Amino acid sequence: MINRRIFLEAAAASVFPAIASAPPTGAPKQTEVAARGALHTCLIDERYAPSRTVGERLRAAGIDVYAIPDGDVTQAWMNHVGPAWRQAPVPIAGLTALPALFCLEQLARGCGLRVVFQAEHVVHGQRRTEHRLFRGAQAAGISTRDLSLAGPLWPARIAQVIATHASHAGHESSGLSEAGLHPTLPPGAQLLTSWIIGAV
Repeated sequence: MINRRIFLEAAAASVFPAIASAPPTGAPKQTEVAARGALHTCLIDERYAPSRTVGERLRAAGIDVYAIPDGDVTQAWMNHVGPAWRQAPVPIAGLTALPALFCLEQLARGCGLRVVFQAEHVVHGQRRTEHRLFRGAQAAGISTRDLSLAGPLWPARIAQVIATHASHAGHESSGLSEAGLHPTLPPGAQLLTSWIIGAV
């Protein structure tokens, strides 16, 4: 299994030099997408039911959804996100485990992109989830209370935040995410993070 360091080194060596070169054929389309702040794609971790729910909602809304197997973003980066970012700094989003966001955030910084929305969701047994919002919540019009009141339907609220990203693009605070921090979880709990990476 590839680890984060190897992944980041390989991606930096193979992809970032191309970013500085002339854009490939088809760049105007990607540039247009980036200019209007439209979401390029959403990554979901298919191991987790909330993530699959977000994916289903966004597919129904006509948004491109890319499932990452076993939480590994390598193929998503090499075949989907990396080629898109070589053309233009288009925004992407996801509901994944923290390591996926950590890797993509490091790669995004070289493209002038930052995490503009991030929330953490600690999923306990018996359909109970704790939420923490780190950035972009005010611009997205969502609070931890909203997510708590949604109960088991909270993934639908996150899908709504992601789907309406373009409407509040450019108003989010940005910066380093909390993806490098791994809080201690109670037995049986799962930690997921919802996020949007976009232009500063």
